[in-house]
Amino acid sequence: MKIKKSTIILIAIIVAYTVLSFYRLGSMKNPQTYYNLKNTEQLIYVLPDNTIPTRMMFYSGNDLPYISIFLTNDINDLNSYKYDSSYDSVYVFSWHDVSFNDDKTSYKYVVLQSYWDSTTLGELKIYDQDNNEIKLEPFHEKEKVLLDEQDTVPTEYSYYNSSYFDEVYFPRAAYEILNGLPVYETVHPPLGKLIISIPVSILGVTPFAYRLMGNIAGILMLIVIYAIAKELLKKELYAIFAVAIMALDGMHFVQTRIGTVDSFLVLFIMASFLFFIKYLKIPKEEKLKKKVIPLLISGTFWGMAISTKWTAAFAGLGMGIIYAIDFIKNKKWNIKLLLFSVLSFVIIPFTIYILSYIPIINNPNEGIYDIKSFIEYQQDIYNYHSGLQEGHPYSSPWYTWPIIGKPLWFYAGYFSDGKYGTIACMGNPAIWWLSILTAVITLIYTAFKKNKEGLMIIIMIFATWLPYFFISRAMFIYHYFITLPFMMLTIPFAISKLAEWKNKFKYAVPVLCVIFLAMFIYFYPVYSGLPVNYRYIEQTRWFKEWFY
Repeated sequence: MKIKKSTIILIAIIVAYTVLSFYRLGSMKNPQTYYNLKNTEQLIYVLPDNTIPTRMMFYSGNDLPYISIFLTNDINDLNSYKYDSSYDSVYVFSWHDVSFNDDKTSYKYVVLQSYWDSTTLGELKIYDQDNNEIKLEPFHEKEKVLLDEQDTVPTEYSYYNSSYFDEVYFPRAAYEILNGLPVYETVHPPLGKLIISIPVSILGVTPFAYRLMGNIAGILMLIVIYAIAKELLKKELYAIFAVAIMALDGMHFVQTRIGTVDSFLVLFIMASFLFFIKYLKIPKEEKLKKKVIPLLISGTFWGMAISTKWTAAFAGLGMGIIYAIDFIKNKKWNIKLLLFSVLSFVIIPFTIYILSYIPIINNPNEGIYDIKSFIEYQQDIYNYHSGLQEGHPYSSPWYTWPIIGKPLWFYAGYFSDGKYGTIACMGNPAIWWLSILTAVITLIYTAFKKNKEGLMIIIMIFATWLPYFFISRAMFIYHYFITLPFMMLTIPFAISKLAEWKNKFKYAVPVLCVIFLAMFIYFYPVYSGLPVNYRYIEQTRWFKEWFY
């Protein structure tokens, strides 16, 4: 059987993206045994004679490392040398690189003392002034816990071996759900965290494990946008073009490679929209049975989206508006179809939402025992997001997102060879800025031609983006992620309509792909955390607000 050229191109794009997305996704080894220190509890390690300790690598487990580090020659006198008594970190499941003892004095003991009841440490290594490892001897049996996985200790901290940005919340919640511990992050529904917990339960708590499912979701999104574009634009060329656009976008790459839940949210929204389109395309005279199946699948995916993040409601709003327009246009009340619609987009999503809470309900530390406590849990989610008024240096208003007004800085890594690594949540400028123009073209074309496909895209853009006008809490550019697939779709849509007018416009597809690829390569160090010369990163900061 002969494989079509278009199929080969599609497979090549997806394979290339898959390989790149898995490249240095995250380390597959990190400490798995932790020690919890109570307030004022100490861990004491004996240093070899005449040792000058100057640097420590230590790992924080599932809770924050509130510790002071003492160097002393007498464990009953901790006033010899003390490192930053206020030391703490916002990151769990992370390596911490600490330098101390600038006067190069030798000591006999290193003492770690907690000043909080929940300090959790995983492993440690100490180095001398020549950066050679110092062999430690545990003073008691309990200190051995931090010396039992020495092969996991990296030479330097980086995104590759440690959590960063909002990974302080979601992998931690996944770990706590798996282990029946009090769940720290409760401001989003549980489904996304349950998905993250699947590879974590098998592979342990490592960056690769808690980023794996999100990365797979990012790959699946390429397949789904292909199917959506094929349904809307009906031509293979423009469907593959849509895949290339998504594969070459920076926000898609960044957001799907971090251990948060936004990948699942957008994947489920896109899958819901795909089957919603399939439902709409079924002729009105077809039997009810044929219409019900895609409607039920669409509602199921939307239920999974709303069980991941409440912002899926915006996508539901968009599909609701499209459904209402289609229903009114049909001018025929089909009661059975209405009932199945309620089943699809009310009963099934509500059921999925409730079921996603089962691990939380079964967790004795979470306090959900009845309907009242469940409702209070939901009120807490609402109160958190509605009350989040605190300013943030990287917050940005909704109307600046399409122009990449202010990227969101996720990570910075400084390395001993002078290289600098950074990760910023921002789009591919060529794609994002062009999509503003093509969205306008799509809107105008839809208005004049009364185009059904264009109308669906425009409604989904407005429904997932404009509601942020009414939200007063601090917002960030990543909130645009649910709108992004629909903005991307305007590019092949507009090009396809221009090509219908003048056939030569179809040659814009390969030209634009080359431009998008060049721009992706140029910004790749900013998207990936790849260590490069600092000057290179500086030259990618085209505007004052682009700081990362």
